[in-house]
Amino acid sequence: MICPQENMNSIPSGHTDRATQRLLLIIFGQTVIMGFAWGFTGGLLFENVLALPDHIVHLIVEYPTVLTLIVTLISTALSIITSMFFTFALKEALRHHLSEPTTLFRLRTAIALSRPTWVLRWRSPKLSALTFAVYVVVTFLNTSWSTLLLPTPVQWPVPMSGTELNLGSAAFANQLTVDLNTVQANSVQNTGFQTINVMTLLSGIAAVVVEGGVQTSSIFSFNGVSYNRSTGGVLPAIEEYSGSSNPSQYGLAFSGGNVPVNSSFDWGRLERDSGTQGIAKNYTVTQQGVTADVTCQPIDRSKNSFTVDPVASQGPNGNSFLTWEAVVNCSGNVNSLTYFTAGNASGQMDPASEGFLPFFMSGLYKYDFLPTIVCEVVPYLTTVGPSPNLPLSQYIATVMNYQAGSNQDLTKNTIGDFLTAYGTSNVTTMYSELEDYWRGITEFASTQLRSGYSSAGNISSNTAISTNGTMYITTYGWRSQTHTFILLLVVITIIWGATVFAAGYSLIQERYHPSDPSFDFSDPVHLIMAASGGGLEGQLRELDMSKADNSEDIPIRFVDVFDKDGRRISRKLVSVS
Repeated sequence: MICPQENMNSIPSGHTDRATQRLLLIIFGQTVIMGFAWGFTGGLLFENVLALPDHIVHLIVEYPTVLTLIVTLISTALSIITSMFFTFALKEALRHHLSEPTTLFRLRTAIALSRPTWVLRWRSPKLSALTFAVYVVVTFLNTSWSTLLLPTPVQWPVPMSGTELNLGSAAFANQLTVDLNTVQANSVQNTGFQTINVMTLLSGIAAVVVEGGVQTSSIFSFNGVSYNRSTGGVLPAIEEYSGSSNPSQYGLAFSGGNVPVNSSFDWGRLERDSGTQGIAKNYTVTQQGVTADVTCQPIDRSKNSFTVDPVASQGPNGNSFLTWEAVVNCSGNVNSLTYFTAGNASGQMDPASEGFLPFFMSGLYKYDFLPTIVCEVVPYLTTVGPSPNLPLSQYIATVMNYQAGSNQDLTKNTIGDFLTAYGTSNVTTMYSELEDYWRGITEFASTQLRSGYSSAGNISSNTAISTNGTMYITTYGWRSQTHTFILLLVVITIIWGATVFAAGYSLIQERYHPSDPSFDFSDPVHLIMAASGGGLEGQLRELDMSKADNSEDIPIRFVDVFDKDGRRISRKLVSVS
């Protein structure tokens, strides 16, 4: 017997209650999952970077494939749960919708939506497009979750600020003047002098970036810190680069050791992560530096003059000693420097193996390829003005003057040999190398001085200058990618919206037009039995198969079949005339 669809007593109340509970559970579960996606993305957009704890990062670095496996499993599970909620809600809504008259193609579309898969029929472009869109969105779910959850290498920027010694301050200039003008020799400063004696030469050589016409790059190390070519006159403002743990002498006596830094980091709301080390860290810091504009060129004898006169003294074993006085007049400023070399019995040096190169770079003997050169050195502070104070300039000039004299020994000159090896074939290259050399010495002398007067820590406010910058922690985590995450959230939100809408529609229909959920219209067995029970296969058999596309327009309807006691025993798929 066939009864009306609206028979309220034909469906046991337990069936409708269970269907309602399942639909409410689906709405709740889908909302929780979407809330997690929005919450995670919102937190990421708010913080810009979310970093994993160090112990997890170390495991990722050691077992990278395990990370991919875990994230894939989680993403797949979330994708399966989300798509299951979606397809169940959609199937329930379509089950109620199919209680009304429809067509075979619409039934085919409903089956495709509940799988989900897609169908193509040119005569029904909207329904075909709908099935394809649902198929794409559901298929994209796993990719969406994987992209959202997979941690990748990120650089986490952390602002930093602090103070350091201001070499241009008046208070520092006064202190340096007092220390430089100390009459009695200070034995404590002996180690500091030895450091200058060795390191200035190395710093000058390391700063040369062109050797023999070939661009080079050198690493210069001082007090446990490696510098690219030259120190730049700066002192590292980072605790990891604060020198060795050994105690250090203060001021001009500094020869190495710990130099406290006065820097702090702004972790913002992530103070709990202040100990994060990540995989690596690098820093960009704006600091006060000291460098110099150096210009080396042939002497202009219309403005300047240079003379060097030797005085020979007879030595033992047929040798002689030569005392040289190099005098230069630079625009009325007369300077001189005395050198000592060794010669033969005639008071001459061997031009093939021995050479003399005074401070003013007038090459003699084996260095005679070098013309008389004047190098003008103009030191300046890189952040606060064009030139340093007078005591600092005097200190730099003293270091350079000493280095120029110490380079010359009895038979050769260190810089002369360097130029012989790398600069003789090109005068322009030779000038460039000399400029880099003196610039490197200027910058190292400033770094050494800054280190010495910073070694006590607690720099007073009248000698301090602010620093600022950023620490970049390379670690694993998530970085805000607005456009990408918006696309992912759109997909997840569309699934949630469609699920809630379909479940809500089913709840309303279940209240007024209950339907037994035990019949599954997408199940081939159920569908075959319903078609057979309604005699639909006979009608389809009589159709011309060459016009099968037209058969999809046959109007149909599912109807319930009840026994004599009013209990539903099956459903039939019948054609509607």
